[in-house]
Amino acid sequence: MNFFGFPIEIRLMIYPELLVHSEPIDFVVDYGPPSPHQFRLRRYGLSPALLRVNKALHSEASPFLYSNNRFRFSDIFTSTPSATYSAHIAPFLGQIGSQARLIRHICMTFPTFDDYQHGRARLHEAHIKNLDLIRDTCITTLELLILPDCALNDSPVVAEALDLLDARFKTISSLKEIIVNVYGGKDISDLIKKMRDYRWTVVFTKLPKYVWISYDNRVEFDNEDDWNRYNNEQHPLQLTERAGGGARVVEGGLLPEET
Repeated sequence: MNFFGFPIEIRLMIYPELLVHSEPIDFVVDYGPPSPHQFRLRRYGLSPALLRVNKALHSEASPFLYSNNRFRFSDIFTSTPSATYSAHIAPFLGQIGSQARLIRHICMTFPTFDDYQHGRARLHEAHIKNLDLIRDTCITTLELLILPDCALNDSPVVAEALDLLDARFKTISSLKEIIVNVYGGKDISDLIKKMRDYRWTVVFTKLPKYVWISYDNRVEFDNEDDWNRYNNEQHPLQLTERAGGGARVVEGGLLPEET
């Protein structure tokens, strides 16, 4: 039986089973030559090859793949015009062409800024390019991730940076919701309040304080220096041999390999 012989109601029930995943679809970067390549982290049990069956099926099913999924992009390092890490989204949007206008939900790390040392904020050029690409889609939800090591604080310069970012978001006419997932242990409550004043949805997850536990499991430390000092004093390195030559570890330190 021809697939299009099924009622449209049945076909519309089949497409989500084959093309929609409940969790974000992750894209990672392969740094092999000649330039960073992008690929899906896992297959996710989806069947995007379905879209290649014929033009009619492609037209009917594409919105399920692109509009009903959340796409999450990993970062890539860029050195010009200024060094930073930014979401590597251009290859994917370029590959799918006009289908990019079907995308509704993109996840990426929070854009970074430079020129803090001059007392002013400026959005990295790489992030500006990404936001320009996103503006050309019909995205309705942008989800941003702030990691614990992100250098955000309550300084006036950071507040200025957020104003710049909010102004950029306002140029994306289709954008309806901005979700900021904050992971950290330090208090940035004033900064979170400012984000919410922009009507961004902020989800804060307070991470437990990192604890270093001594080798003998008897002492806990709140910093790595004290942890190292204790272990070096209480538990000097025991004699071991390194296979393959080069050096051997003895109690108290490293010695050249005997010849």
